[in-house]
Parts: sequence; structure tokens; C-alpha cells
Amino acid sequence: MEVLIKLTPRDYNRLRSHVPTESAAYEAIEKAGRIDHSLEGVSFRGYTIRCDERQTRIILEIAKQCCPEMVPDIDHAMTHARRAEERLRGEK
Repeated sequence: MEVLIKLTPRDYNRLRSHVPTESAAYEAIEKAGRIDHSLEGVSFRGYTIRCDERQTRIILEIAKQCCPEMVPDIDHAMTHARRAEERLRGEK
């Protein structure tokens, strides 16, 4: 399952500073893509972190300790990824 976590630059940098280089989530954090888009006049600048379920769980645990305000965004990303995966299974 691929999870896409979207964070503001400030949140991304805070989270990134707490992920150890030896962590399985480190590569996902380092490969995060910069995003800059506008939807119906609302601008969003930030990062998208593409990660698998294992990496997401690690990121979630780190966020719970250092930046708990990010936890709902990470939970939302996991829920969205699960629903997408369930829809794909249902189509087969």
C-alpha cells in the first residue's frame, strides 16, 4: 500500500529533523516531493512523502512524540490509502 503524506514546509522540516538516518522511513522523507498548487483559489505549498505502510507507521510514531499536531494528517493519509487499495481489490 502506498501512502501519500502531505505536509507544510515547516511540518516537513520539523519531522525530517527527528527521523534518524538509519530509520526505514528516512529514504521516504528524503525523497519527498515539493508541491505547489492552487485549488479554487486556495494555495498550498509543501511536500508529499510517498511511503509504504511500514514507513508510514514509523513516521506516525515519530510524529506522536515530536509533532502531535501532524498525527491527524498522517492518519488521514493512511485511511485514504487503505480505501483506495480496497476499491482496487473490489474491481478485480
